[in-house]
Amino acid sequence: MLRTLPAKTILLIICIASGLLWNSVQAQTTDSAIAVKKDSLPPKKRLSLKPTTDFDQRFSFIENGGVNIWGYRIGVVVNDKFKTGIGGYFLEQETAGIKVDADGIPFNQLKKSLYFGTIYYEPYLFRRKRWEMSMVFELGYGRAVLDSTNKIRGRFLTKTEQQIFIPAGMGYSVNFIIPDIKHLHFLTYIGLNGMLGLRKAVFESDLKYNFDGWYWSIGSAIFIDKIYSDIKYGRGKTAKRN
Repeated sequence: MLRTLPAKTILLIICIASGLLWNSVQAQTTDSAIAVKKDSLPPKKRLSLKPTTDFDQRFSFIENGGVNIWGYRIGVVVNDKFKTGIGGYFLEQETAGIKVDADGIPFNQLKKSLYFGTIYYEPYLFRRKRWEMSMVFELGYGRAVLDSTNKIRGRFLTKTEQQIFIPAGMGYSVNFIIPDIKHLHFLTYIGLNGMLGLRKAVFESDLKYNFDGWYWSIGSAIFIDKIYSDIKYGRGKTAKRN
């Protein structure tokens, strides 16, 4: 004959079974919620960095005289949204008002020089297949140098003065890209660049270089970031084939 379990024992078994069942349901619900939450979250966008570099020759006027500011920039394109990096520039200017003596030998000569580096931030405004436009913000640090030579009582005296130079500037840059021609795809890595901007010396030097003013630039451009993208894309296709 089967023995009848006491009521307390049966109640205890029911409570234990109910607890195990509840824990099992809770675990499944939690796992499902986590899975749904993970699926509903947007995938994280990977950081994309591409190298960029270009010559930067700027034309301007200082003290009513035309000058060229020579420079070079190197940086990265971040997520195809903006460029950032560093640049280096120099300028040497001989004053137009050199005085000479009776023998034609200069006895009063002035030479101004600027040497400075910059950090720049360049967000894209538009990026199209054949052209792109961006804004350029930059801040620099360097030195202004003034060399003067004077002939006094038959002797030439040379004096050099130096001061800290802190320039800032902003402008607009436009790149025009050569169209893609069959079997001449490499031409798309070349284009023309135009820039128009305004510069200002944050720290006013006693040398009175009169650096503040407009500048413009027209020159060729090489799109290193496009070369990098094509090489990377080509490698990706090769890996998929293999």
